[in-house]
Amino acid sequence: MKLRKIGNSQGTTFSREMLNKAGFQDGQELDVLVTMGEIKIVPTVVSGVTVSFTPAEAKALAAGKLDSRSGEAALTKVRRMIGAE
Repeated sequence: MKLRKIGNSQGTTFSREMLNKAGFQDGQELDVLVTMGEIKIVPTVVSGVTVSFTPAEAKALAAGKLDSRSGEAALTKVRRMIGAE
């Protein structure tokens, strides 16, 4: 595999076999991770909702204590993040 000029950029192509082996499909969103001497192409992970909890809220959720003060506070945060309030 070689880098070659593609327009004003440098690039390469991948065989259908390589893409299939990696599990990539036409039109799939990909992320490119770059470090010194390495370029890694990975499927884009669809980001969801990120909610920050206090330790007490996290413990209440983990214990299933949603009717506790901390559990209710955690649920309120989640509802706000997803627009269900």
